[in-house]
Amino acid sequence: MAKTEITFPSIPHVQLEQGRGTGYGQYMRSLWKSTLVILILTSLFVTYLLIKPGGPVLVNLGDNVIQGFLEAVGLLLTLPFFWQGSKRGGLFPAPFTGRVVPAETLQRWVPLLLGLGILSYVIGQALWTYNEDIAHLPVLFPTWADAGYLGSYPFVLLALLVLPTRPLSPGTRTRILLDSLMIMVGMATFSWYFILGPTILQGADSVLGQVIGTAYPFVTLVLIFCLLLLVFHANDPAMRPVALILAFAFIIIVVTDSIYDYQELHNMYATGSLLDVGWPLGYMLVGLGAAALRVGMVSGKLLPAVPAGVALSDARAGKPSA
Repeated sequence: MAKTEITFPSIPHVQLEQGRGTGYGQYMRSLWKSTLVILILTSLFVTYLLIKPGGPVLVNLGDNVIQGFLEAVGLLLTLPFFWQGSKRGGLFPAPFTGRVVPAETLQRWVPLLLGLGILSYVIGQALWTYNEDIAHLPVLFPTWADAGYLGSYPFVLLALLVLPTRPLSPGTRTRILLDSLMIMVGMATFSWYFILGPTILQGADSVLGQVIGTAYPFVTLVLIFCLLLLVFHANDPAMRPVALILAFAFIIIVVTDSIYDYQELHNMYATGSLLDVGWPLGYMLVGLGAAALRVGMVSGKLLPAVPAGVALSDARAGKPSA
């Protein structure tokens, strides 16, 4: 009688996949809960600005404090312990991670860089609140608050530059590059005519004021470039949810910054308007995008982004790296 060879699936491998799937579901529920919290907090802020309880001074202070608080919520979403869900002291539960993301990959720094960008903006908001509502400075521009605001953009840009993505064909890369250049030229022309050019021509009382005043519309163009990077990453199905969240966040920030630059240029901006909702909403969504990226990393959804030649996990031993 011929011998029949019976094989059984590896029990540790099955446990790993089950643990990873269970953990992924838990983290996705946490992500949806965070989205709901963002919507509720934004609705409450809009209600506050519409009702304007108290006098103008109190409303002004409340507006600035609430902005800083909501932006800090976005910062919390980028922190790893916020998503830990385990009391065993590790970054994630052991059966959930399975060493999916090696320490050598750059993508592990993306949530940290986004968090540093939000932190810089929160510091700028805190300094603005102090200058306007406590110190009552007669001139609010330029101040150290501008350093905090502008300091957030390099972190955000660097984070998007190291986002993981699948390799694309040379033809696809060329098409995306040409489309991006066309959009950038159009947006730069539009910005120069309405915001950047008038800002430079109008000038300021000091050279520092001229430099900082020009920097704000310039970084708006940087954010538009970030949006184009996100369109590039959206071609990767594994990155699409993260790219869409971050793209929506930067669209809100770009529109808010552009309206603010225009109003500031014509001396129309005042704290306490509905425009102030844009910045905290945008940065809370940036934090949500960082959280979504963590979900993708720990669940193995972003495995194709790991460089070739790096072992993905013990569970995938023997399989070629993507």
